[in-house]
This record gives sequence, structure tokens and C-alpha cells, in this order.
Amino acid sequence: MSNWLGRNRGAFVFALTLLMVLLGLANAWKHDLVSVQWLREQKDTLAALNSAVTIALLIAGAMFSYYRFFRGRTLSLRLELSIDVSVHETPLDKRLHAITVTAKNVGTSTVWNPHPALQIRIHGPSEAVWNINEWQSVDGQTSTLSVIESGEATTFFALKSISKEAWAVTYTASVKADEGDTWFVSKTISNRTGGHE
Repeated sequence: MSNWLGRNRGAFVFALTLLMVLLGLANAWKHDLVSVQWLREQKDTLAALNSAVTIALLIAGAMFSYYRFFRGRTLSLRLELSIDVSVHETPLDKRLHAITVTAKNVGTSTVWNPHPALQIRIHGPSEAVWNINEWQSVDGQTSTLSVIESGEATTFFALKSISKEAWAVTYTASVKADEGDTWFVSKTISNRTGGHE
């Protein structure tokens, strides 16, 4: 019920406001505060009030359209995230997972100070969860990125050794912007060389 009220809040408020106005007019008519003669005498005032209400509704509609369309879609932050993982054999009892998270800015606004994070969940005899918050750039240095411009994509890279006993690995990546928006993507792969979803 609360979800329905949340989705239809605007229509619900409008219906209650209209009901209050109608009940107020009915009460005024009942107590002879409003009559046909009074309405004839106040026609100029009512015409001016009608114009003022029309202007107020047009302004409210324009503001609603601005926030609904421009702020809600055109100027909103939008990222497309993808995860690519390659699994490599090692001479040890672990396999090396090379994780690449790509964030593409498909919105029209710049994403400032994106902070990537990755949760790794191991499925197998020894279940485990790890978090990666430090990423590497192509040259092996710690990656720090301050902006993703509209239409650009950036890549975050990390390595993780996973025991050969693990059956599969689930990667859940997130990128959080300074504005508070957060995007998520998840992928589960087999823990074998050439592992796939």
C-alpha cells in the first residue's frame, strides 16, 4: 500500500486538495457566504483570480517539467560499468585473476572523483569475501582518477590470487561519484583458465 501511495503521491495530493476546495465551497454556500448574486458582483475579482491561478499553474508545470526532464535525465550522471576477468594458471596452488572494471560516462555531465570498489566472493569448499579498494594503472602505479568526462571511458585494473579449490568467483564492482550516485555491476565466473560466466 505504501509503495502505491509513493508512486501516486502527486495524484493523491491533487485529489485531496480538490476535495478540500469543493467541501469549502459547499460549506460557504450552505452558510450563505457565497450566492449567485455575490458571484455576479465579484466577477471581475474572480476573473483576476482565475488569471493568477492559471499563471501559477503554468509556472509550477514549467518547474516540474524542468526537474523531471532536464535535471532527471539530461543533466543526470550516468555510467555504464562492465567487468572483464581473465584467469591464469600459476605453478602454485592458486590461479591469478586479472580484473578489469570499465566505467563509461554515457550521460552529459562530468563524473567527479569516481571511487571504484570491488567485492570478491569465493564459492567453494572455503567460502570467503574480499574487498579491493586500491587499483592499478597500466604502468603498475596506484590509480587515482579525478574525473570522467561525458563520452569517455576509464579502466580500473587489479590482480587477485584465488585458490584452485574454489569452484567459482563472483565479482561485484561499484563506482561512487562525489555527488553521491553509485553504480553497480556483478559477474560470476568459473575458477579455471579461460573461465567464463
